[in-house]
Amino acid sequence: MKVSKNTPRGQKGENGRVLVVGGSKEYSGSVYLAAMAAARSGADSVMVMAPEKVAWAINALSPDLVTKKLKGRYLNASHRAEILHQLETADVLLIGNGAGVKPQTARLICSIVKTWQGLKVVDADAIKALKDNLVQNAILTPNPNEYRLLQEHNNLPALLEKNNVILLKGRPVKVLSYEETTLKNIDLCLTKAGIGDIIAGLAAGFLAQSKNLRQSAIDASRTVSEIGARAIKKRGRFYMASDLLGEVEKLKVTY
Repeated sequence: MKVSKNTPRGQKGENGRVLVVGGSKEYSGSVYLAAMAAARSGADSVMVMAPEKVAWAINALSPDLVTKKLKGRYLNASHRAEILHQLETADVLLIGNGAGVKPQTARLICSIVKTWQGLKVVDADAIKALKDNLVQNAILTPNPNEYRLLQEHNNLPALLEKNNVILLKGRPVKVLSYEETTLKNIDLCLTKAGIGDIIAGLAAGFLAQSKNLRQSAIDASRTVSEIGARAIKKRGRFYMASDLLGEVEKLKVTY
């Protein structure tokens, strides 16, 4: 990761396209925070596919995010073909934020991450759905509780052999890959809801630009640590996750 004032590279699309799949009747904020973080990362395009009312809410919150409205209140198997078709033009898939844990949603998530072989960031409720080492070419971003579920439902050494990286959010951050385990001196003493969504969104945006799983995971956690410190300095314990989004652009992270 470099901190620079340079302008973005080249032509439209060269800095990556991210497709975010998530949201549910109960959770619209999670997928919005994740998508906005991906957009703030420097990626050229971020599209959100979400249940229709969630997608309309996102449109009301930001004119910078394109949405595809999926019928119903929850993600389910009827959305599979449409999502896979949209992935044909994406560089990175970010999946799971606010999706919920309904069985129909979990089945869809497993089918998508198994079928699509491209680069992915798997977060939140999508991590809870994973089993039998079915995912590859992904950054997985569990918190400690999600990490325990990941261990219960998967064989972690086998999972890492499939070109996956695990960003375990904690103090300190731990980044696990097949080549090595890295303990980074990165303090994520950030307790507010939504911080994990921002980490996942930044990881997806950085990955769309660099195509480097491990480095994108490290850069995302480092960035959130830095912008979180800024938000706390300005607002103390009254900061919110959304306050971090406005701090990202000041770092001007480029590749």
